[in-house]
Amino acid sequence: MRCKILTLLALAAAVLVFTGCDGGKAQMARGETNVLGFYQNAQESYAPTGGNSFTINTDELYTRKNFSGDKTTLLWGLLTIEDY
Repeated sequence: MRCKILTLLALAAAVLVFTGCDGGKAQMARGETNVLGFYQNAQESYAPTGGNSFTINTDELYTRKNFSGDKTTLLWGLLTIEDY
């Protein structure tokens, strides 16, 4: 019984040592969302889109004057919706 408890304590200590804790300093960039590549959204991202994606611009769908600069990517970059 004592051997099992010591083994569990050693395993818990190893897990705590190797978790790579940074003290809460690591953060995603402002306004970025990524759900396993199925859905990615970057706010205020005026980055160009590569040639391997079907790109839809929101100004093609409707007219407006105040663009947000958001870029939404679906299915690992297969479809990109740009609001700029």
